[in-house]
Amino acid sequence: MGHTDSKDVESGKDISSHVTPANNSSSSSINNGSSDLYVDPVAERSYVRKIDLYLLPVLSIMYFCRYTTGGNIGNAKTDGMDKDLGLVGEEYSLMMTLINVPFVLLEPVQTMMVKRYGGRVVIPSLLFGWGIVSMCQSVVKNYAGILVCRLLIACFQSGFFSGCIFYLTLFYKRDELAFRTAAFYGTATIAGAFTGLVSYGVFQINSNLQGWQILFLIEGAMTLIWGAVSFWIIPSTISDCKWLTPEEKAAALARLRRDSTAEVNSKYDLKTGLRTLAEPKMWAFMLLCISYGVATKSTGTFLPQIVGRLGYSTIKTNLYLVAPNLVGCVFTLMATYSSDHFKERTVHLCVGLSFTMVGYFMLAGLDPLKSTAASYAATFLLSMGTYIPSCLVHSWHNNIKTDENSRAMVTGVMVGFSSVGAIISAQTFREAWAPKYVQALGVTGGFQALAIFITAGLGIWMRQENKKRDRAMGLTTPLKPEDTPQCDLVDGDKDIRFRYWT
Repeated sequence: MGHTDSKDVESGKDISSHVTPANNSSSSSINNGSSDLYVDPVAERSYVRKIDLYLLPVLSIMYFCRYTTGGNIGNAKTDGMDKDLGLVGEEYSLMMTLINVPFVLLEPVQTMMVKRYGGRVVIPSLLFGWGIVSMCQSVVKNYAGILVCRLLIACFQSGFFSGCIFYLTLFYKRDELAFRTAAFYGTATIAGAFTGLVSYGVFQINSNLQGWQILFLIEGAMTLIWGAVSFWIIPSTISDCKWLTPEEKAAALARLRRDSTAEVNSKYDLKTGLRTLAEPKMWAFMLLCISYGVATKSTGTFLPQIVGRLGYSTIKTNLYLVAPNLVGCVFTLMATYSSDHFKERTVHLCVGLSFTMVGYFMLAGLDPLKSTAASYAATFLLSMGTYIPSCLVHSWHNNIKTDENSRAMVTGVMVGFSSVGAIISAQTFREAWAPKYVQALGVTGGFQALAIFITAGLGIWMRQENKKRDRAMGLTTPLKPEDTPQCDLVDGDKDIRFRYWT
């Protein structure tokens, strides 16, 4: 999956002399003779606080809008949208499959656009676009109309999540990324609860419009407005942040060079990004993304149907979605905070995947009408584990890439491959298998078992590779990933001083 730089090893040079000493955790400077890597601790704390309070809330509301408009199709179906539009047979399942195709194809393209044109231009534009189309769904009259709208929404939403993750790497260090990703991604669980509550209220309104039409109008308008507002709020780079002092900007840039990227604001280079995809370890990450993506889609889109199989009314089904989603949000934040704190990905990721796997196997094996309480409890396990991989997997592959172009391309491709998992999910939740969906639930649980196996394999290989490099350098004390400034690793993981996050 990778290799130690054989030229350095075989030359017999004293490579250990090039190692930067590990920095003391109580110090904010690097003892490497490079004055431009000094980080003023006061300016650093102030910078992180400002970014957390200014940038994360904006992205969180954006993702809240993305999730409500992307996932409300499931709530609309519980209100009879499929019957009102004359959907028959497997047309709903086919639509849920087709709308994932743009994500597979366009994620890398639009993430690279974030690198080339900046997040300030690209990300709000995507939001504004799908907000308009979301509102248009309220006037469709047939299957063709809703299919076209959902495909257009998918085109705009492609690149949003991956673009946001790459965007965060331009502001945060590696040991800050997973929790910050969860902070805005966690709004997906809140959005699920919000959509459930809104649906609960809207579906009881007596109006000339159907409840699902009102739902599309409300959430589409909310998205469109925030997309327009966001144009004037978010920056593209640290240098664009007018609300940062010169000292804070200097600390921010030094932080990134020390523990994030080899070159800050590097020139756009498509070839560099594409070359990264040829690395075998990236292929393992691709398969991992497909595997976890099955559960992400199943829980995010089909949870209303999963709860509905317990025999509750439409109104109660949407109301009972609130608690699992909120618990999932809290647990995701806890898991990602712990992962960043301990600088560890493998075990945390396996734990999250295990919760999801057990939950789906429970739902597949239990009779929902005879074991209602246990089946409902299993939905909490789904929410507790489903959202963790989206944060940790994409933080992990970003943690091991020192080049901005590589990070942008890999993030787009990996999120795109998770949409392949979404296609599998859509095909397993067939109308012919409703309302119990036993086959779909079993398949989803099986993919989580595969994801656990891949994650463990990657973690073991990376640990062995780190030990191999320590031996090649003649080190008695293991070199940690943070011991060598990232700005010194211009060759990325080909540099023998590079250490993988595990």
